[in-house]
Amino acid sequence: MSTSSLRIRVAAEPERRQALELVLRPLAPESRGPLLDAVAGAEPHALGPLDALLVAVDGERIVAATWAQPSPGKAASLWPPEWVGKRPQDAQLAEAALIAKAAQACDAVGVAMTQTLFERSDDARIAALAEAGYDKIATLQYMGRSIRGADRKAAGDDALSFEPYSPREHGRLKRLLTATYIDSLDCPGLEVYRDLDDVLAGYRATGIYDPRHWLVASRDGEDVGVVLVAEHPGTDQAELIYMGLTPAARGRGYGKRLVQQAISAAASIGVDQLMVAVDEGNAPAKRLYQRAGFAAWAKRYVYVRPRSGAK
Repeated sequence: MSTSSLRIRVAAEPERRQALELVLRPLAPESRGPLLDAVAGAEPHALGPLDALLVAVDGERIVAATWAQPSPGKAASLWPPEWVGKRPQDAQLAEAALIAKAAQACDAVGVAMTQTLFERSDDARIAALAEAGYDKIATLQYMGRSIRGADRKAAGDDALSFEPYSPREHGRLKRLLTATYIDSLDCPGLEVYRDLDDVLAGYRATGIYDPRHWLVASRDGEDVGVVLVAEHPGTDQAELIYMGLTPAARGRGYGKRLVQQAISAAASIGVDQLMVAVDEGNAPAKRLYQRAGFAAWAKRYVYVRPRSGAK
């Protein structure tokens, strides 16, 4: 089979199950159903759940598939192309065509950003991404820490006070987040791809959104930092979705206090683990988490594509 003769198209309804089973093959079988349920039950999105489920067919036989899964906040997540059987030597041509077709579907409905993750930096499928406009923006290190009973109460001091986010103060949170993004070492430049309301929609859709665990840190009446924690149902884990300080508040030891508050929030949720993804290039944050008892357990290479013409 030569991949140059393959036809690329949206999966027809009778083909969807086979295409999804193929593209979700890297995911544990017990995780596939909940993912599809979450997509089906998500808020309306300009990109339909399976509008960008693409297949490569040889005659009428599916040989490869990819999927741009719609995500909240005008975003999508690309599941890289998967092949039936062994990956062909000339696979890159068809992979590039599949990814490009998914990109066209996203562009057509105004998806602002599509991202994809790879476990290995030498994955042969990465070569096809550049043709569709993807850039590598970060290497993420995933870190975790066990939660103990003593973690329920964060170490108190007079430096910072914390209060839960109130949706009535949405503008306040936006101003604070904007300030914490300035000169951030976590995926620098990523914030330009989407507006802040879309970013917040993505945060809210991560795990179980509970504003009691979205915390604003202040000192002497001035907002200086933010901690966003969410539980992942059915996993006994919570995630530190985002943590940041304003530029003027950095270098004062406040980061340690924010991490302690995140650990305390995870303990109050009742989970066994708190997880965080940190940019490998953010050495200060990595040291901070390590000192708080976090250990690295996985690494992912992150590629992002903005909507065509948005760069």
